[in-house]
Amino acid sequence: MESAFFFKKKCSLKTICSLPVYGNGQSGVEKRLTLFLSCWSKWAGSFAFFMLFCIQSHVQAQFDPQFSQYMFNPLGFNPGVAGMGGRINAVIANRQQWVGLEGAPKTTVVGADMGFYFLGNKSGAGLVILNDEIGFFRNITLQASFAQNFDLGEGKMGVGLSLGFMNQVFDGSKAILNPDESGGSSYHQTADNLVAGTEVSGTALDVGFGAFYRHKKFYGGFSVLHLFQPKPNFKEELTVYIPRTFFLTGGYNYAFWEIPVVLQPSFLLKSSGNIVQFDLNVNAVVRDRYWGGLSYRFQDALVLLGGIELTNGVRIGYSYDLTISRLSKVSGGSHEVVVGYTFDLNLEKREKRYKSVRFL
Repeated sequence: MESAFFFKKKCSLKTICSLPVYGNGQSGVEKRLTLFLSCWSKWAGSFAFFMLFCIQSHVQAQFDPQFSQYMFNPLGFNPGVAGMGGRINAVIANRQQWVGLEGAPKTTVVGADMGFYFLGNKSGAGLVILNDEIGFFRNITLQASFAQNFDLGEGKMGVGLSLGFMNQVFDGSKAILNPDESGGSSYHQTADNLVAGTEVSGTALDVGFGAFYRHKKFYGGFSVLHLFQPKPNFKEELTVYIPRTFFLTGGYNYAFWEIPVVLQPSFLLKSSGNIVQFDLNVNAVVRDRYWGGLSYRFQDALVLLGGIELTNGVRIGYSYDLTISRLSKVSGGSHEVVVGYTFDLNLEKREKRYKSVRFL
């Protein structure tokens, strides 16, 4: 039996998730290929990216949302950063991805970390709350981090663990089976026990690990999220697991002697097995207050970003992703806003504030 999930919408974007089909002289692979080619010919631009899941015995897809301003919130993907700045650092970010495309990702993340001494050792703790919506799915993640910080040469090394839980919700009311009966789709049935017709959810524990090194001139970090590939299963017939994801990041500061400008090139490599994403960025910071830059996400987007630190210490950044993939035909690009603030518990005056590790 074969099923299809479809986004309800006024236009014709459809997302298909097929189950293996056997018999009638065709293998499951051949029938899935036939279905794919048929849909592709009709919905080429919209369909390509939103074929999110290909269901056989389990579902696997990239889980972690992407952020263009990753350099300002490394705690979101590396628990080793927690407490490294020595003070409280709070960040909130909102991303509206591929504007104009129904079912596109919408992500909000709130995070904070602080440094303290634990049993005489430099330590740090952090908390990240993330809400991510894409298509039929809504993912809510709560992640607490703890890190030990060490002096290493002229810099600091942080090694940390994250522990939390994720709640994944599938809204089956958006699924339409056999939506085009007049078109003669013989691969679907209007009733399928494997497709929930209502909203269902599942919860799972999640663990991550990270190491981060910071020097006054450069930084680098490596981390692994979803270490044990959690399974927030919400239906016995459908096994969903979150793939283990690896992150590698690094950056450098180059200060000009003649002018008050610091160049900050950086990169982020993210991989969850068969999916790899690479971001390369260069920011220019003027007088430690204004910044602007350009990023390139491999085969996906060019990113323009900029920001300012206000007189009260609040930092505001904005980025716009200009899509360069085939999605540019159906999307108006992506928007992202990041707001951050670093302070002491005793709320010292502005002149004594700490320069955040997020702005090396």
